[in-house]
Amino acid sequence: MMTDRTPMRFAGLFAGCALLAVATPAAARTYGFALSELTTAFYRGSEKVDCPEGRSPTTRDAFLLTQPPAERARLLKPEHAEELEKKYKIDYVFGPEGKDICTDADFFDTPDRPPQKLNKSKVAYGFDLDGATPGKTAPGTCSHDSFVSPSGEKGIDNQLFRVIGCNTFWRGAENAQHQPEHNWVENPTVVLVSGVDNWQDDPEVEVLIAPAADRLTLDVKQQITPGASLTLSDSGKGRTIMKGQIKGGLLTTDPRDLVIPYNWLGSTGGELILRHFRLRVTRTPEGLLKGEAGGYRPIDNAIAVPRIGGPGVANTAGLECASVRRALRLMADGDRDPQTGQCTSLSSSLNFAATPAFIFEKGVLLNSAEQ
Repeated sequence: MMTDRTPMRFAGLFAGCALLAVATPAAARTYGFALSELTTAFYRGSEKVDCPEGRSPTTRDAFLLTQPPAERARLLKPEHAEELEKKYKIDYVFGPEGKDICTDADFFDTPDRPPQKLNKSKVAYGFDLDGATPGKTAPGTCSHDSFVSPSGEKGIDNQLFRVIGCNTFWRGAENAQHQPEHNWVENPTVVLVSGVDNWQDDPEVEVLIAPAADRLTLDVKQQITPGASLTLSDSGKGRTIMKGQIKGGLLTTDPRDLVIPYNWLGSTGGELILRHFRLRVTRTPEGLLKGEAGGYRPIDNAIAVPRIGGPGVANTAGLECASVRRALRLMADGDRDPQTGQCTSLSSSLNFAATPAFIFEKGVLLNSAEQ
């Protein structure tokens, strides 16, 4: 039977339900993305400051540096142009048993290689990867000079940039845009961020990076279409899981080794390797992940593109791969071999971006339907 107090009882019940709804935390969400950028971050300062000694020698220039002054002068005469071309494109590029200075860069990595011109800039993108105290060398690394980031952060480790920063193959023409060497449209890769309660502050999230089994859909500008569907590769190979945290809208991860299957220049079976890989990204109002990544590139993996490109990279693109490899080996600062004392990888910084996508595994949607 209804009484004068009945409405008050309903009101109390509704109020209790409302309090319960407020007190119950929302379920943690999983957000899916397609990797759209993971390419070398190239800080372009003044050429006079970055490269005061000029650019690193091309294959032609490197060959000429190996010749006595009189022979160099002779070969540079117009009437000997054909002879010069044969000598540097064939005789210099190729060695015994058909080996060449790009495919077999390690074979030609000898003390007599013409040296690379190292980047002298004090500024570079990147992370303090080794956490070394100024003036000291961190365990497992090799001594090297650090950079300052464009935002003023000190202790930045980026030895890969130090080696390639004055090489035209990577730097391009003056005032030109640096050309990224990795193509993620051709190598579809999934990024999953799970356990997210709040994109502003969350003490514990998890990030998965793994290869996808299918092709990406692109818009008319050949950009990855937001909201595309991707299926995780069922091979299980190349999956990297990192613990992370979000503070002030910035997602950072603990370091883990990253090994992603990557088909270099159309060849199959390759890998992109980054030791002690970590992320520092934000989620934009449009729902994209954008920021930077850091880690250590093994010496030969850092030149995987020119090595697979073979002799054509040396005699057409003009990259003296063996000289680059020698510089990478001498400048390596990570993953020190305890037996030889030599470091085997180089600190590096990469631009990172990922586009919202729906990620499936065996027909099951992994990320939240609305993200």
